[in-house]
Amino acid sequence: MAKSEDFDFMAALTYAKSRGRSFFEQLVDIFRVVRSGLKMSPEEYYYYGLFEPEMPDEERQRFISDDFWIIAAMKTCDREWWAINHDKLLSQMVLQCNGAPVPTIRAVAHPYRKFPGAPTLTTIEHTATWLRQASYPMFSKPVTGVQSKGQSLLESFDVETDTLTRRKDEAISVNDFARQVWEYRGGTSSNDGHVFQEVLEAHPEILRLCGPGIGAVRVIVVLDEQKGPKILWTTWKVMVGGNIADNFWRGNMCAHVDPETGEVLRVIRGAGLDLEVVTKHPDTREMLLGAMLPDWQRMREVVLDCASLMPKVRFQGWDIGLCKQGPVIVESNTGSGFALPQLSSGKGFMSDEFRQFLVDAEKSLKEGAEFEL
Repeated sequence: MAKSEDFDFMAALTYAKSRGRSFFEQLVDIFRVVRSGLKMSPEEYYYYGLFEPEMPDEERQRFISDDFWIIAAMKTCDREWWAINHDKLLSQMVLQCNGAPVPTIRAVAHPYRKFPGAPTLTTIEHTATWLRQASYPMFSKPVTGVQSKGQSLLESFDVETDTLTRRKDEAISVNDFARQVWEYRGGTSSNDGHVFQEVLEAHPEILRLCGPGIGAVRVIVVLDEQKGPKILWTTWKVMVGGNIADNFWRGNMCAHVDPETGEVLRVIRGAGLDLEVVTKHPDTREMLLGAMLPDWQRMREVVLDCASLMPKVRFQGWDIGLCKQGPVIVESNTGSGFALPQLSSGKGFMSDEFRQFLVDAEKSLKEGAEFEL
């Protein structure tokens, strides 16, 4: 969870009191969750709405800071395997070789990196020339980008003005866009490359419910050393207002989904003092609560099949688009944040099952280590 620089503790304290939680009860709650060992902060106590009087004390103790994901990943995943998910070209290569449904990569902008069936655009000028000849729409993103930063949905190219039209952004000259692609670093000093790929089309049922755009399902998987992968939690990232990506910070919503059946159990927008439980989509006015997401069993099969390709990544997060042609893997991740699952469900992620998984996986990882630096 991104910490808010303008968080007003006294305003939050006063608001929660108006909801029926006394100042003293709030301070006791905060003391307990901060001391839980799950990295919770006072701000996150309000971010997750833990001040609601009807929430059992036991449930409050199960909430995990979103920052805890890195600790969980380090305890359960061999760090030599992290790059397989961090680098989008590498992960797509592994998945594609396994026959998994993935978006088609049209080109790679990098001095030398390659991908089967796609040209390598080796300079700014080469990239600009290719963009003038490409077909649209098209999606672009950094190879090692996170949180949809540096991404663009390119809708069309205007020959007369030599500009690209981008959804939710101003038109830009081809030369300027190519330069941005090559100069993007995402907080690092290296140029890991940029990919151009097809724009996925949502399943007709998703289009009916939400309008255009692929709002992926975040599927959190834990991998038992003996039993293999298990889907632990599923959260649907519901796109709103024609956004180019489904990230929550863009103003989208999220929904808690039954991992076995695909039924939408709870939908929320906003967080903290602005958290609102909703039932319908604000753009289409279609009922989301109780909806059955399409191709759910096939989606489960795809995730479980691909999760087994990464036996040393015991804690995994998959983003799956429910598309016209069926489920498509949008992204694979080492670990997963806890904010969306907890916000959408109103429940803490630290179940007895997940706690035991952390204990067992950490023990297995330590036993498997051949040496320590």
